[in-house]
Amino acid sequence: SGYKLYNACGKYNLNQSASLLKRAKTVVTNDTGLMHIAAAFNKPIVSLWGNTIPQFGMYPYTTTPGALVEVKGLSCRPCSKLGYSQCPKGHFKCMNEMQEQAIANEVLRLFG
Repeated sequence: SGYKLYNACGKYNLNQSASLLKRAKTVVTNDTGLMHIAAAFNKPIVSLWGNTIPQFGMYPYTTTPGALVEVKGLSCRPCSKLGYSQCPKGHFKCMNEMQEQAIANEVLRLFG
């Protein structure tokens, strides 16, 4: 396909992670500080939203086109403004039911 994907989850400290983001063509990330660092570098971002929602104001502040991916229609979502380390309902549907193909489609759309 010609695309290079790199999973850096848990491999680098904050400064090293920021350096990787600076060089990335696009960033797939959940709602974390690294999402905001990517926004500061004006990177296209595919942000993944689980137990929080962008309507709480935590979305990436950027003018660069990006995408939000979330599981819509869950009655238990949002369950937190800042997120939990474990699902209060025990099923974690907000992430487990997120479709990988939907994420890939958004990445491909941004490369368009």
